[in-house]
Amino acid sequence: MTQRALVGTLLLAALTAAPPAQAGLPHYAEESGLIATTPGTDDGSVAALWNPAQWGLLERSEAAFWWSDNQVLDHRRDDYGFSVGSGLGLSYRHRIFQAPGGPRGVGEYQIGLGCGDGGQAGGIAYGFSGPGRSVFGRENFLALGSILRPTPWLSLGSTGRIASGEQQGVLDLGVRPLSDPRVLLFASYALENDRHWDDGDPSGGIALRPIVGLLVGGRWSENERFQLTLGLTLARTGFRSLTQFAKLDRGATNYVGRLSPPVRGLDPAGRLLRGRRFLEMSLHGDAVYQSYRFFDERSLPLRRILEDIQFAIEDPTVGGVAINLSGFNGNVEMVWEVREKLLDLKRAGKKSVVYIDRAGAAEYYLASAADRIVMDPLGTLLIPGVQASRTYMKDALEKAGIGFEEWRYFKYKSALEALSRRNMSDADREQRRALVKAAYLEMAEGVAGSGRTTRARLDSTVNQEPYMSPRRLLELHWIDEVGGAEALREAAKTAAGTRVLLSKAREIRRRRWQPDEAWGPVPTIVLAYAVGDCAMDTGIRGRETSRALKKFRERRDVKAVVVRVDSPGGDPLASDLVARELKAYRRAKKPLYVSQGRVAASGGYWISMDAARVTASPFTITGSIGVIGGWAWNEGLGKKLGLTSDHVQIGRSADLFGGLTLPLLGVKIPERNLDEHERVVVKRAILELYDDFTKRVAEGRGLEIGRVREIAEGHVYAGREAVDLGLVDEIAPLDRTIEEAKAAAGIPKGRRVRIEEYPRQRLFPLPGLARWVAARIAGSAGGGGSGLAGDGGGALGGDVLGSLESSSERTYEERTLGRILLNPGLPLLLTPPSLLPDEPAAR
Repeated sequence: MTQRALVGTLLLAALTAAPPAQAGLPHYAEESGLIATTPGTDDGSVAALWNPAQWGLLERSEAAFWWSDNQVLDHRRDDYGFSVGSGLGLSYRHRIFQAPGGPRGVGEYQIGLGCGDGGQAGGIAYGFSGPGRSVFGRENFLALGSILRPTPWLSLGSTGRIASGEQQGVLDLGVRPLSDPRVLLFASYALENDRHWDDGDPSGGIALRPIVGLLVGGRWSENERFQLTLGLTLARTGFRSLTQFAKLDRGATNYVGRLSPPVRGLDPAGRLLRGRRFLEMSLHGDAVYQSYRFFDERSLPLRRILEDIQFAIEDPTVGGVAINLSGFNGNVEMVWEVREKLLDLKRAGKKSVVYIDRAGAAEYYLASAADRIVMDPLGTLLIPGVQASRTYMKDALEKAGIGFEEWRYFKYKSALEALSRRNMSDADREQRRALVKAAYLEMAEGVAGSGRTTRARLDSTVNQEPYMSPRRLLELHWIDEVGGAEALREAAKTAAGTRVLLSKAREIRRRRWQPDEAWGPVPTIVLAYAVGDCAMDTGIRGRETSRALKKFRERRDVKAVVVRVDSPGGDPLASDLVARELKAYRRAKKPLYVSQGRVAASGGYWISMDAARVTASPFTITGSIGVIGGWAWNEGLGKKLGLTSDHVQIGRSADLFGGLTLPLLGVKIPERNLDEHERVVVKRAILELYDDFTKRVAEGRGLEIGRVREIAEGHVYAGREAVDLGLVDEIAPLDRTIEEAKAAAGIPKGRRVRIEEYPRQRLFPLPGLARWVAARIAGSAGGGGSGLAGDGGGALGGDVLGSLESSSERTYEERTLGRILLNPGLPLLLTPPSLLPDEPAAR
């Protein structure tokens, strides 16, 4: 039974039950004097006294304290209480009533539990009374409540209480004509089981919030009763007075004080501390997409860095950021994203200061976006330029007795050159030179654009003075001062031109939190990461990711999906499983955007091509529309190891899939190369897959097939050139891509959304000791940490750490050779990460 059906059943019981023996439940009229509107609208933990579903709507714990000036005893406060919680809540109210023998007090308690979001919530509460309950016939009771908000302008609430022989129920309605909190019209109808359905207690009214933090409201009910509410909320503290009138006679006034109420308040700090705070950010660690949830202080999730700077942009008390870049480790694409956010900060009129010590070109490129740069007295800058190199394994394979043949039919498809050549092919040299040039130009223009140097001076420095000390950098005005990390505070003061307070980003974000007052289901944007080799069960995890994307497409609360692709390719099937789901989003008319990371080429581009929109960075390596394959065989390895093999077969080529099995490792190496007939079969398969690839790119990107084949041939491109060619739509960082997806989904600007990441964060990293034990187990099983693995999903040699194909301890070429050995003859969508220029930093 759903929560709404359960509450409906309870209300039906309230209408049909027999009259109670005594009035054992606190009446709605007794408690509504604390509520400015209705139990199902905006009154948080106070309204949870009646409707426990309110506990499920509180984003953060609220504490409310109240008292009344209506006293039975003149010498003491006799009507007061508190309510505190979020999700789980506790309420207490003490009152004194006249009783036989004189006034008596009674304490009433409630424990409530609620869950929900901006669209709906449900709750349950248990109420009981302390000493004095028997004098007034108070009964323990169970309360159920629900709140439904299907749109930004409508709220429907229902709640009921049931005790021994007595039931009560309330239905309420709230309407926001402007779809925001400025105007609220409300009405409620309360009924007890000793009354006929048309003899209930109706009430209604209006609540106005002409400016943020100020409330004026009135509630009318039967018998000419009226309640006037005046309220003021400052920052995270609120105060209300609720005065009762019977006809023209003033009655009791209830006063309510609130901490962290679910309403926005006036922001005096925004004026008093305007621009006086600097966010202090330490980026010591590794920039990653996702960190572990616990015990992972080394990882710096990219989104968290960007969100902290975005907060600095939006919050009026923050005048800028002070960033310590010591020990920062991130690829140049992520560096570009952080730099773009710092430039957004500058465009917003705010300042940034940066501390560096041992920096390379990428770190200085990032720091150059700041208003002031501080360098450690023993720091250095290494800026020798950009290069891309590659290690070739042909001679090593020959010495090992392994033959290798590259099946290459497209000019620029160079993924397997490292296994088949001793040096770089002309085509590979051409495209690598273009990538190196694009990376250098992007960084050079960025540094020169900062105003710290000219392009000519930068080029001269790279060629003549690639290693510089802080003193030399100060002479050239490439930095502003020399000092330790503690100098950031003074640098922030200098940049701001006034005294500033440095505070941790997380601390200030917590203090400056504001509730989301919007009604209606909270829109969900999914951020799915397709990172690593294109494989079925590792890397992008083709099987699992495609299933997840299908579920996201079918979920009504998911309004748009952004897929972050950072993959050099691999298995065509894994790539296509994900690509099929992206294409299905077009038919479903649900926005799906792709944000390309450092590399989204070959299989990574296959994933991207059917998205509604594709964004990249200037440092993204993309394209590589082509297919390649290769074959490895025993050409003396068995003799070197003292191994031979023999076989029987049916089928002309059956022996290609047998051969020498390496002891312990379990790797099979065929005994021979392909013959001419078999090469024809392989070539046909590769050309057919290439034909399909180019046709699908043409369809997905709206290009002529002839044009696609001109720019394909396995050619890789840097981001800006890919935009010019139509392979990518625009240069944009991840956070801007998410905002564009929100707009495409019709989500108003400024509306909060829930960002749901896929895959979910893992809990914690494997402790060092456990990793050591696992490695020893793997070694004793014969893996020894040196085996090769492929797309089969399991590691060779019993390596319990997982597939070596995706292990960062193996080179890409080693993992590629492993894939070929485990999937002989399989056409592959590969782009070697060695196409990426070496990160120009002193590491």
